[in-house]
Amino acid sequence: MSALPRYEHSDEVQPLYPNVEIPVMVCWGENDTWIPVTKAYELTDALPGARLRTIPDAGHLVQEDAPAELLSALWEFRHDMP
Repeated sequence: MSALPRYEHSDEVQPLYPNVEIPVMVCWGENDTWIPVTKAYELTDALPGARLRTIPDAGHLVQEDAPAELLSALWEFRHDMP
């Protein structure tokens, strides 16, 4: 069995995720080859009440690959907030 990849920049703060008390929308490119989309599901599950929006045809730099789709997801998230 191979070891799971380690993501130093996010793994070190992961224990703090359950303490987040603000609304969170995780936006992730479905074709991210640097950090796989499975990590997006883990992140969303770890953050209380977080929502996930995967962006088709986008890689790691969603803002460059699919700016309109990202803006739409963020606008919808903001609009749905109380």
